[in-house]
Amino acid sequence: MDLLLEGYNQDLKRLEEEIDKYYQEYLTLNQVFISDKKDYEQILLNYGTEELKFTLGFLTSIYKNIQQKKYAVIDSIFDTIEHSGEFELSIFYGNRILEKFKGQDADEYLIRLYTLKRMLNALLILDDRLEFLKYLIEFIKTSKEFFSSYSKLLKENYRNAMDFYQFIYVYYLKFHSDDEQALGSLIKSYNIKKLMIENQLLPYPKENNILQIINIVGSYLQIEDSFVALVMDIDDYIKEFVKQIKDLKEFSKKSPSILELYMQQPFKKYINQFLTNIYIMGFEEEYHQVSQIFPEIITIDHKLIVEINEILMKDPFKEKKLLSLKEEIERAFNNLSSEKKESVLYVYYNALISVFYENPEFLEKIKKEIEEYKSKLRNAYSLDVPLFRILGVQGEKEKAKQLANQVREQAVIAGKKFLVNAIDDYIKTELDV
Repeated sequence: MDLLLEGYNQDLKRLEEEIDKYYQEYLTLNQVFISDKKDYEQILLNYGTEELKFTLGFLTSIYKNIQQKKYAVIDSIFDTIEHSGEFELSIFYGNRILEKFKGQDADEYLIRLYTLKRMLNALLILDDRLEFLKYLIEFIKTSKEFFSSYSKLLKENYRNAMDFYQFIYVYYLKFHSDDEQALGSLIKSYNIKKLMIENQLLPYPKENNILQIINIVGSYLQIEDSFVALVMDIDDYIKEFVKQIKDLKEFSKKSPSILELYMQQPFKKYINQFLTNIYIMGFEEEYHQVSQIFPEIITIDHKLIVEINEILMKDPFKEKKLLSLKEEIERAFNNLSSEKKESVLYVYYNALISVFYENPEFLEKIKKEIEEYKSKLRNAYSLDVPLFRILGVQGEKEKAKQLANQVREQAVIAGKKFLVNAIDDYIKTELDV
């Protein structure tokens, strides 16, 4: 048997027991909230006669489609259901499909597995943790039964394994905050998809590992000081990302619609955050390769952040260049959300402080600017970082440390490790000296 599938089979057995035990404990600990949980089976109670007719007619159509086209039609059915954001209906219709197609042949197993996958995705969007655990256990049991009965169906088992490890990644992250276990699950999912692509079991580059690489690098950054991170060759993943983006863009010349997913939110946001992260990590060449291959993917806020960093690190006329960038930033702000404005301002003002560190009059001026922006932007606590740095330069170190500790606590609660690390560095180099 294939080693990846043998490992998958062992993980199914181990995690079915582990997650079932955790689910029972979770039920016991959350008894208070269970009575108030959403009952997706009661969703039709408030429907009028016409809505009920439509719902029952649509359900009949779903059954007919599945009977004709088997599991291949499941994704398009759920795309239709969720088109208007009715993710609760995904659970209702999903349960009807599970009840209707409960046979033991391969097709009916796959109908249930594809349905459970979409229900789990919907429950993640609904943030229904209890039901997510319940259906994750069902997904694992069904995957295990399918593997036991149809182990020779390699493509189907590989795909089930890939989905399984993606959900286990979410499980470790969401329920246990265990970044190392989450990363391990991601890498297993990545390796299975890589094998499928190499063996032409998936249509590459339409099917690719771009999202998996983004998540792997994101998880790596959360545990970069651990032993697991030390033995990882993160360079290989970043180089593979560049290659897959290049192949995707080349393929889009024949099929332009393939890029639509990557140009939409939240995917576009994920890619830009990933590119900014690898730039900060020192992979400048790879960042610029992607920005040249796929310039339309780069959003204005991330473009500005990289430009600020490049001026700060490389430009001999950084003082003049940074000051002249202010107008471009203000023009860009017409089309940016408050969150993106905060990110740009955080990088910009910290760059200005680093350059004009010995100019107290200028620092007092930008201190007022930062305070003004803070009053306009909601909960822009990261802007307290340049503020406490200025207070430190002005000799108010105790006040600066107090503010630094406050913003650090907010960053810890929000899970912003980069910000926490930056605050720690500023405290050590500027306030503890």
